[in-house]
Amino acid sequence: MTEVSTRSVQEAVAVEQLRARTTTLEVPRGLDLWQPQDMEDWLSEVEDDPDVSDTDFYEARQAVHHVLGKNDD
Repeated sequence: MTEVSTRSVQEAVAVEQLRARTTTLEVPRGLDLWQPQDMEDWLSEVEDDPDVSDTDFYEARQAVHHVLGKNDD
């Protein structure tokens, strides 16, 4: 029987949901597999991009924080 890490599945789902919900944001394939610092760097670039809506940035931040196991309080 093959064991599947629930965490990795949940991370992939969070990123795919982000991709489906955003309209002004290009979500890189495999984002959930990136190193934490690379995800944070990408998120900073997204925040500074004038073409990305505030709503899409918020969605991206929530997804990245979910993948990283951070609370988004």
